[in-house]
Amino acid sequence: MKKLILLAVAVMMWTTQQAQAYERKDFSFKVVKIKNADGEIAEINFRTFVGNQLIKAYTFELTTPLSEELAEMVGHYSEEDLNFDGYPDVNVYLGYYGGFSTNTQQEALLWDQKVHDFVYPEGFAGNGEMMLNAEKKCLIHTGSEGPDQRITSYYRWHGHKLQHYLDDVWAIDSDDEDISFLDMLNYPLKRYDAKLDGRISVIIVFQENEAGTVAGYIYYPKAKNPAPIKIVGSVMHQEGINYYSLNEFQPDGKVSGFIELQHRGDGSWDDKVEGTWTNPKTKKQMKITDVMFGRTCPKWFTKWLLTPEDPGNIGRE
Repeated sequence: MKKLILLAVAVMMWTTQQAQAYERKDFSFKVVKIKNADGEIAEINFRTFVGNQLIKAYTFELTTPLSEELAEMVGHYSEEDLNFDGYPDVNVYLGYYGGFSTNTQQEALLWDQKVHDFVYPEGFAGNGEMMLNAEKKCLIHTGSEGPDQRITSYYRWHGHKLQHYLDDVWAIDSDDEDISFLDMLNYPLKRYDAKLDGRISVIIVFQENEAGTVAGYIYYPKAKNPAPIKIVGSVMHQEGINYYSLNEFQPDGKVSGFIELQHRGDGSWDDKVEGTWTNPKTKKQMKITDVMFGRTCPKWFTKWLLTPEDPGNIGRE
């Protein structure tokens, strides 16, 4: 009898939990503009409801408080599938920074069908207005990179985190053929502009997969006949530092250099990066100095060397 009562209680608890599993279509939203002491719109309180029941309230702070007149469009939102999972998410407009038209402040909420609720994503805010590419499942932002150049940035979702994959910097007035980097979005790209012993300029660009395999190119821009040279190796992640061990391969397969890199940071321009380049014959070692990290893809790196479906295939068709 006691087992039957416990079973009945468990069934009632399970039924109650199921009744609280809301669906995306059940939700509605309300926006409240909040003023600061100067009477300017400084925050947006974004509330999610099921019927008349408040589920959650999110507070989004405007980077620059605006007058009521200028903040007329602030708080407007669209419901679109930002992460390409088949469910509409929420994209909230918080204002225009000025300059290029896509230079706007945006926030988002992603619908998570597993938890039957919205979640706040990491990495979406601060990127401006983005275009969705459902075919490649990526988000694209184009902005200004000075008076004569534009920068197109590509992003993809890793769960609830929007990951920056690569940048394409291009001239507004150029006769060069347009290059599409949409087929380079298999893995995020990492670029290191540096010098060997403070005097030899190098560009090191690569991608890494889930197994820790790394592949890309090293480029010596001031060489007599500059051309990208393939580099292949591995990475080990330990206590917030990425340790890269890479071999530099000539077209005939001979190893012409050993590269060791240590990258501490989360992918920002001010990350700490240090390392060495070693000649395999003479054992002469040069320090990698003056390092600047970024994600701008060189025009000569237009085809990935790593394939998610075939991790052992490096640079082969």
